[in-house]
Amino acid sequence: MSASVKPTTKKRKYKPRNPPGPDQAEINWNEEELQNLIQDLGFQPDRGVQFPTPKSTALDAPPGYLALYADFFREGNLRLLMSKFNSEVLTGYGLHILQISALGLPRVTNFEFICRANRVEPTFEKFNVFFYFVSYTGGFYSFNSRTSGVNPCSSHPPKSLHDWKQFFSYIRRGVIPIDMHYRAESEWVPHVNLSVDLFEHEWYKVLTQKVTPIIQLEERALVAARMSMLWTPQNSRGFPIDGYQGKGIVQDTV
Repeated sequence: MSASVKPTTKKRKYKPRNPPGPDQAEINWNEEELQNLIQDLGFQPDRGVQFPTPKSTALDAPPGYLALYADFFREGNLRLLMSKFNSEVLTGYGLHILQISALGLPRVTNFEFICRANRVEPTFEKFNVFFYFVSYTGGFYSFNSRTSGVNPCSSHPPKSLHDWKQFFSYIRRGVIPIDMHYRAESEWVPHVNLSVDLFEHEWYKVLTQKVTPIIQLEERALVAARMSMLWTPQNSRGFPIDGYQGKGIVQDTV
């Protein structure tokens, strides 16, 4: 699907017994909450953030726009522009970002953080060593930890989030400049082969030395990991650099 074309799918008839998917969950938050999120994330006007009209769904974004869920940023540690690694995960599994569960995205972003904190380049192949792709509910998908023959690198994933499917806004499509496939529920869940050779690599030993809980990361931690540019140093001349053991420090200009 072209990057300029929004996902389209025939909307299913809503059945109260089944959780709503992206084509069914209608907007249910207010514009003031969105403005607070925009301020917190430092979105510039060129992002073109729009508040959906009443009864809109995530698939009703106007041409040239797509929907993103608020909890992708608040709980999932997603920042824009989206990282190369996040793009690789979407492409590798043939998935549209609209269909990732807000409970699944933190597994992706925290894996990137763990890699960068340990000076390991995050890649789709490495992520696939620790996680596998699964269907979720109502057209959403997530990632489960592998438990057979694989040492974990993370733990304590989020168990529940309330009403996150109804907290979304529209934003210019260019913030995610890759082609994304909107997966129909009838499509099979892709199986990506796991290379056992990867277990012998040094990065596997490094990532499994310590099991890191999946949490909502502080902004300065994301900045230090090069996953965010939202940095406001106390010294107006300062800028963030990588410090010892991946910790962010401020370097003063001279």
